[in-house]
Amino acid sequence: MENTTPEIKKVLVKRPRLMRVCKILLIVMITVLYLMQGFIAVPLYGMMKSVDTGDLNVKLVFILLAISILTGITALGFGIAGTVKNEKPLTGITVGVKIAMIPFFVLNIVLWILLFAGMLNPFLMFGIPLAAVIGVCLTYVYMLMTGLPDIIYSIGFCIKNKKRPTALLIAGVILSFIFVLDVIGIIMIHRSLKAMISVEE
Repeated sequence: MENTTPEIKKVLVKRPRLMRVCKILLIVMITVLYLMQGFIAVPLYGMMKSVDTGDLNVKLVFILLAISILTGITALGFGIAGTVKNEKPLTGITVGVKIAMIPFFVLNIVLWILLFAGMLNPFLMFGIPLAAVIGVCLTYVYMLMTGLPDIIYSIGFCIKNKKRPTALLIAGVILSFIFVLDVIGIIMIHRSLKAMISVEE
């Protein structure tokens, strides 16, 4: 009896060149973010334990923040270019980046809580709502920048190659915009694209 089960037709994509640069830049970005976090956490720890660990270098923190954001934007540019060129997305690296960012986000929440605690006085407490908005926005930007190249790739890939997105891919893209669930989202995107893509020899 002839097998009538339909096969998933894979799309042939190019070897990753621009996408590789994109992922390297994402790794650089999270490295800079960890450095920035270290320059904040160490002085705060010293103040809490009454140990001289040096003063908080606010200027350096802002410089590292700017570098990380610019690196993320540059990574996005290379990701878009790689999408246009129909290159392999290297979503597996993004999965690793997302997992590597988990300790950063945990410590990030702790640092913001400590900041809010330090603002609990009559002169500063009115600034807590503003600080909370800034904290949430920055945290969301960090999260989004690590996954945005793959979100754009997923949409661009389906449009460029006239492929109907799978339910797994759609769910992955949606979850990628939700904090914490973005890790599950990128895994779903990775699995979905992997099933649809074949790389040129």
